[in-house]
Amino acid sequence: MNLKSRILGVSAGVALAVGMAGPAFAGAPVVETGATAYDQGSMATRGGCSTVAVGTILNAAKTAGLGLNEEAMTSSSKGYPRSSADATALRVGQCSLQQRLGVAGTPVSFGGINYVNKDVAKFGTKLTSSATDCNSFEGSDLDERPLTGKMSIGFSDLSKTEAYIRVQGFDTVAADKVWLTGIVSKGEAAGATIGGNVWFNPAYKAKTATGYYGSAVADDPKTLTFNEEGFAIAPGYATGVLFTIGEAVGCSDGTTPIGTSYGVPGLDLIGLGGGSGYASLGLGTAADGVQFLL
Repeated sequence: MNLKSRILGVSAGVALAVGMAGPAFAGAPVVETGATAYDQGSMATRGGCSTVAVGTILNAAKTAGLGLNEEAMTSSSKGYPRSSADATALRVGQCSLQQRLGVAGTPVSFGGINYVNKDVAKFGTKLTSSATDCNSFEGSDLDERPLTGKMSIGFSDLSKTEAYIRVQGFDTVAADKVWLTGIVSKGEAAGATIGGNVWFNPAYKAKTATGYYGSAVADDPKTLTFNEEGFAIAPGYATGVLFTIGEAVGCSDGTTPIGTSYGVPGLDLIGLGGGSGYASLGLGTAADGVQFLL
């Protein structure tokens, strides 16, 4: 099943929920197990982080974003404050990690388990794929390669976490959520397995996005071809329901010009996020955020 048909297949349910058709992107390549799309085996979640980020996905020449042509792509993202309170505190996210992960800080007991709460001062990812396109994770294309690379988290107490991560696949139910896997290579929680999931939305640059996550954005005809009010992902960046749908369909069948941010064809700018209270702004999908497993 290709991306377009999966979009159309899910759109009926979305229409009932929001009064219009069309989700974005694809379903996971495996059957959902319990509450997760990917079985964690004998490991359990020992903590997690919530954040909101904005990133690009472009080819080496920066002449195209993610599209129908399978090619090498690089995706980079960085975290942004989610609110004025975040901006004042100089943070772009928060983590709550069990002390058993080997993290520094003052523990707080919750349910008999000690947790260390940390503010995230910096968050970033840089992932690459030697061959990817809009129909990633179909399973039938043996030349397809997943996005893999590094994730870095800098905490307000000056400690750090560095990890190698891979985009594991699309969720089986939520059309705009992807699952992650990997391992912490250095710093706080070294040796822990990375898990969890994040939502992702097509994004566009908007001068009218002057607020933080979730604030209303007036239609900006210079950058947005869909006549709708959107939502700020972060100051200067926005998304919307119709925009999300249009970008997804354009990515799947090549009929809709997409890539409004850099003037190149393809899906070139994305918003990412997860954690309690920070759902997808395109379809309202909740995501767990980055999790640490042992």
